[in-house]
Amino acid sequence: MAEPIGCPHQRGQHRGVFMGWVVRYALKMMMPSGGKLPGIDSTEMVPFLRQLRREAPFLIRLGLVLGSWLLVFAPILTVYLPVPAFFLSKRLREKHVQRATAHRFYLFRQAVLLVKMMAGLCWGRHPDVRARFEMKPLDADPGTWREGS
Repeated sequence: MAEPIGCPHQRGQHRGVFMGWVVRYALKMMMPSGGKLPGIDSTEMVPFLRQLRREAPFLIRLGLVLGSWLLVFAPILTVYLPVPAFFLSKRLREKHVQRATAHRFYLFRQAVLLVKMMAGLCWGRHPDVRARFEMKPLDADPGTWREGS
């Protein structure tokens, strides 16, 4: 079941601001459902973000949070409206995301790219998404890369 966007502390699943509703909203903006493909809201986003919080380097986590905040709160840079993205219509949100990924300011574009990369990792590893592309589900993570660090 998809989790409501505006309920970061529902059922005690989310503590703190770090992987809060802004990050989840940005990921949902980046990978919405369309046609026959499910969106990121149909995947296991919360466990993915928990694992990311535990295992990813600090700079990746910081970049995801900052990129998410930029994506959600900077439509003035792309569609020239001084409102957060959650007040935009679906059409304007899609236009905002498209323009943000090709923005002329390099740092803005790269922050949005990090959000897009994390959304793609979460979306692409889900078994239902992989089945749509006739790919077998991924094996369980053996955790071997962590042994050498």
